[in-house]
Amino acid sequence: MLDPHRYQTRNALRLAVILAFVVFQATALVTYFQDLTLTASILAVACLLLIDRFPWAVPITLATGIAAAPHLLLAAPLETAGFLSPALLIPVRRFRQAGLILASSCVNVTLRAQAGGAGAYVILQAPVLLCGSASAGMALLYFRAQMERMEAERLAALAAQRTAIARDLHDTLARANTQMVLLAQQALGQHPRSRCVASALEDVMAMGHRSVTDLRTMLRLLRQDTPTPTAPTPSLTQAITNARTTLTNAGLHATITTDGELTHLPPTITTTLTRALDETVANMTKYAAKDAHCTIIIGATPHQATLLATNPIADHHRPTDPALTSGLGLIGLHERAQALDGTLTHTTTDHHWTLTLTLPLGPGADPSGTFPRQISPTKE
Repeated sequence: MLDPHRYQTRNALRLAVILAFVVFQATALVTYFQDLTLTASILAVACLLLIDRFPWAVPITLATGIAAAPHLLLAAPLETAGFLSPALLIPVRRFRQAGLILASSCVNVTLRAQAGGAGAYVILQAPVLLCGSASAGMALLYFRAQMERMEAERLAALAAQRTAIARDLHDTLARANTQMVLLAQQALGQHPRSRCVASALEDVMAMGHRSVTDLRTMLRLLRQDTPTPTAPTPSLTQAITNARTTLTNAGLHATITTDGELTHLPPTITTTLTRALDETVANMTKYAAKDAHCTIIIGATPHQATLLATNPIADHHRPTDPALTSGLGLIGLHERAQALDGTLTHTTTDHHWTLTLTLPLGPGADPSGTFPRQISPTKE
């Protein structure tokens, strides 16, 4: 991928070289006005502009102009452009082309020394321009090498940090979740008398399996040791089903409504809606009043996808474990929405908590062209 900063630096250097060419040609224009032509100057400027696109054709043209300049005054613009070209060749490591320019410059100086006369001043001009342009090119090459080294070190440090995070997550969360699933499986094997207990253990096992699967996918992506496939897009339909079950088991009356075509949304939108639904359900189970009526509406139009959730808040229903009330879930959800140019708001008014998520959809998000389609609400 093209580095925009490097591209801007390259353009600035090219502009500086062209300005230097104009300055030197303006001086020569006063001296040799009768012989210089506008066509030759335009050709020289074109060579400086196209030297990246034609890495051999342009240097050969400039080298020819340098060698011919002692006997052909019309080649003077190409001569000046050739003397300045190392500033553009060296930073991109085109040393062979720069060597060609240097060789033709030696021929130029030799021919002018033999001819003598008024053109002898170029014998001094050539090394000055060549040394100046080569020094500028070497300085930029050194700067670019330093930037590449720093970028490589930054990427290496980032990779090491990601690996350390992945290792710590595996040694803590992944292992703890796996043990939780195994314990729930063992408890379920004891044939609990209460069906509610058995159902709760089954839910723990299902959620634990999903958690371990998601976490291991994240660990592979963090490590980046080998190319890994993109994490599968969560199923919004399955998430809605799980949400109904979780809210019902928590003693809440849930109404989950879908409005619009949700099956053709972009994967990033679907993933964010799924995470938002999971976070909403988690907050409802922690903070909603007993036997409260909770409402969740997930919708999509040709322009945006939305999630609206509301529920009454219990007066004295707060988890006592700080690990359950970190608030990081909503923070992460807000960051997901911002990354997609969306918005997330959550407010508490008259003991009612309301969350609104809006995600814009770009063109082509609905290949079926069936927006909007009403789906009957399902109540639990």
